[in-house]
Amino acid sequence: MRALLAPVAALLLVGAVAPDRWIAAWTAPPIGYEPKIRDALGRPYRDETVRQVVRAGIAGRTLRIRLSNELGDVPLSLSGASIVRLDATGAPLPGSLRALSFAGTREVIIPARAPYLSDPIEFPVAAGERFAVTVHYAGEVEAAARAQMVDVAPGNQTASAVLIDAKRVRASGIVSGVEVTGSRENRVLVAFGDSITEGAGATQSKAMSWPDQLQRLLAASPKGRCWAVANAGISGNRLLANGRGPNALARFERDVLSVPGVTHVVLLEGINDIGKVRDPARAHEQASAAQIIAAHRQLLARAKAAGLKVIVGTLLPYEGAAYADAAGEQRRVAVNRWIRDNARQYDAVIDFDAAMQEPGKPSVMRLAWQIGDHLHPNDAGYTAMANTALPVVLRQGCGR
Repeated sequence: MRALLAPVAALLLVGAVAPDRWIAAWTAPPIGYEPKIRDALGRPYRDETVRQVVRAGIAGRTLRIRLSNELGDVPLSLSGASIVRLDATGAPLPGSLRALSFAGTREVIIPARAPYLSDPIEFPVAAGERFAVTVHYAGEVEAAARAQMVDVAPGNQTASAVLIDAKRVRASGIVSGVEVTGSRENRVLVAFGDSITEGAGATQSKAMSWPDQLQRLLAASPKGRCWAVANAGISGNRLLANGRGPNALARFERDVLSVPGVTHVVLLEGINDIGKVRDPARAHEQASAAQIIAAHRQLLARAKAAGLKVIVGTLLPYEGAAYADAAGEQRRVAVNRWIRDNARQYDAVIDFDAAMQEPGKPSVMRLAWQIGDHLHPNDAGYTAMANTALPVVLRQGCGR
């Protein structure tokens, strides 16, 4: 009897080997098809190759790509995909192109309202390294993804490192994530918010958003090297009403709770709900301070139920912004007061409001740290935000 049980026990031991732990190295939450946005392609793709530049925030050994059709109402067909390394100038590195597969095949149909992962490939990446993902749409496709600068070329050129007759345009890119294994990070923090988290106004080529800078500061600290930071900011996003992208309550499951390896979240959202709604037809979208606080309570409860540690950021000064008014400032002050008064409900608070105030003018963002619209920080402002967040995150420690 023991002889019969031994092989079974051996099989159980083999089956119990822990799988690789995937960690988010880069994220770009899908927003939706934007045919009317300035400089956008403004038409469907038609038998075209699209190349999208992505970046690994952390190092890894094995890599897989997450493609998104989560906002699409019809299946999305691809006839090929590949990945290629880029040099410092953004040019493809010769000999680095690798084909991507999906369950062993080159072609894939992504169902409506679904994401899709590529098969893992050995593709070691360094922290901060940029590379490009190329896909081919065989037919006519309106990709419900995220408008950004991409290279569009005729036909199927996924097997070519250098695209022929490519044009740089603002159009949809369906790559929404890069995931890696073999990293040393064991804590993943998702920065969840709007344009101030995404990094509007920052030098994009230098990755100067505050989450990007926080990642580098953590990597440089002996006590911070356990951290990976995923940026889930969407410019124009709101807590309660759809704007650019689904509202925060709607996308929280997708963009935070489902991020591979997530352990912590920083919540910094609400200024777009506070801003004055000037269109009478949308007056119902003007959120009160109580409604914004209620939305924060919802996100806190859902994150805690999923076992996450929750860090909240106070809302930055915005006097002088296009949608600022006295009533909105009262709402902002009320929300920040509630955050500070209820700090114990959270695992930590980052007081971005206090850090970013113009001296002597607490309702104004520091003039030297903003791009001039009184709403968005510049590179120096995002540096100040990252420096403000750093000690708060470090206090969370590195233990599992």
